Amino acid sequence: MNIRTRKLICVVLSSCFVASVITGCNLPFGKAKVQKELVERYLNACMEFEYRDASSCVKGSGDAFQDVDLGPVQQEICELCLSEAQFEVEEIKNDRALVKFSMPDIDRILKRENVAALEVEDLDDLIADSDKLIEEEFEFDFIKDKREWLIDPDSTEEFAEFISEFGLDVSSEIGLGSRAVAFFDSFMSCLAQGNIDAAYAFIDTGSSYSVGSMNSYYSSDVVAMLEDFYADLFGTVTYEAEVSSCNGSAVVLEVTGTRAAFCDSMQYVIANNADMTVPYMKDMILCEIRLMDFDYSNGDLTSLIEESFEVQIEFYVQCLELAQTEDFECTVEVNIDENGNMSLDSNIMTDIMGEDQSFDYPQEFYEQALDELLEEGQITQDQYDELMIMDPDYIF
Repeated sequence: MNIRTRKLICVVLSSCFVASVITGCNLPFGKAKVQKELVERYLNACMEFEYRDASSCVKGSGDAFQDVDLGPVQQEICELCLSEAQFEVEEIKNDRALVKFSMPDIDRILKRENVAALEVEDLDDLIADSDKLIEEEFEFDFIKDKREWLIDPDSTEEFAEFISEFGLDVSSEIGLGSRAVAFFDSFMSCLAQGNIDAAYAFIDTGSSYSVGSMNSYYSSDVVAMLEDFYADLFGTVTYEAEVSSCNGSAVVLEVTGTRAAFCDSMQYVIANNADMTVPYMKDMILCEIRLMDFDYSNGDLTSLIEESFEVQIEFYVQCLELAQTEDFECTVEVNIDENGNMSLDSNIMTDIMGEDQSFDYPQEFYEQALDELLEEGQITQDQYDELMIMDPDYIF
């Protein structure tokens, strides 16, 4: 090989060396290329939630992504959006990579949606039809560990925090509507089965009632009567519940359907049906007399109260048997506490069955009841005179 040829080869090699130093990543096995492939492998592993593969790209055990622990709904949302994510290593300089990262911006996509009424599976089309993106830049530093390049664990924190917070707000609302409807459905199912204690477990009653209270208040016979009545009353209800709104602490349901017009039936019977109302009034008057004569210093009111309650339930059952079917609509609020537990307002029964009504007991029926009791010898003349000056509403 002559001198001229040797000089030409040296010039070419020198030019290649200089070019490789200037461009860095152009050298097939250069440091920049290794670092680029490393950060790409790390991000791909994170986007697939392959924790072990991600950790293998980071020095030591300090990969921040290992602490990313999403809830089930947030996980699904994140995976959907990450499947559409893109990133590009824009620059590698001084053992630091600058990465531009973009993915569907779920908060902006759902901004005008009734999120509580959506399910996770509804997001596919919404994401596909939207061009709203969230764009971020992340920096990853590299450390030489013996002969291997690895990512500095401190530089993984920003990306891990981004993933941890992504979709967090909407995840607490999405699907909330269906869960609230299911909660309300379970409550209504308990009522239709006459399971009163189980139904009241759904209601925020404060300290006035607790699960299992029925059997501590009343005998098993009275409880059975009341449970049968509830089953008959609420077993007539058919309805549909739709999510109206959600503010994070409550889901508002609009409920429409049909029910027994129990209150209207009872009002009609009391005002017009002497054959049903007078016997009921007579039984209640006798209970009132025993209550007036009760020796509170030496006795237990339980049996007397239960007797009165039994009379009322029997009358309610008779009124329910005559009730027509009516349409109804109401607004039901399902409250959600800071732990995600749901409850219904204490006025839920009124919401479903209609406004409480004060029933006007006819004076003529009341007098007829007293006359019959006196004639039958069940009350004395003095009791008759005392009761006659009473307002019927005092007793009933």
